Amino acid sequence: MAALVVAGIAAAGGCASAPTVTRQAEARVAVQADCLDPEVVRELGLVLEDRTAAAEETGPAATPGAVPEDFAASSVLVCSASGTLKSASGTWAAVTESRREGDLAPLLAALERPSQEPSGACETSGAVPTVLWLVDALGRAVRPVWPTDACGAPVADVLAALDALHETDTTEFPVERVTPTGPPSGR
Repeated sequence: MAALVVAGIAAAGGCASAPTVTRQAEARVAVQADCLDPEVVRELGLVLEDRTAAAEETGPAATPGAVPEDFAASSVLVCSASGTLKSASGTWAAVTESRREGDLAPLLAALERPSQEPSGACETSGAVPTVLWLVDALGRAVRPVWPTDACGAPVADVLAALDALHETDTTEFPVERVTPTGPPSGR
């Protein structure tokens, strides 16, 4: 009987000291991945604040979250702010859409890790804002939440897993005109 009491206390003590890990809400599955989704463009920092209200009226964006257990990703779409593009109408802030394929197992494992608690001793990160979509064979997509380090930057494992994938296609899209082209001189 004493052994059962000791075992019960030891088990209770073990449970009390174990950290509670709660799974975050699952990501909403979207019809397709879209780097030009108004919410994605806003997260990349490319839309002026006065335009975000109009973007919110278009409907709910794909909600980032945990990858649903029944979602079978077959490729990745990486959206990032890519500087500017020039055209006849001016200079535009741009989004780069990069499609990647390969062994997704390391990426999926890295995305399941919890984020670290924020710390106050962080230097400014030079990380480029990036949004990630996982895409299945039917083209449906989810936006996973990236686990972050103590400074809020994506963990190195996620970045390494993305770098290991094969880039199959890259496209740049103009998003927000930052400098209009002036009238031609000499007319």
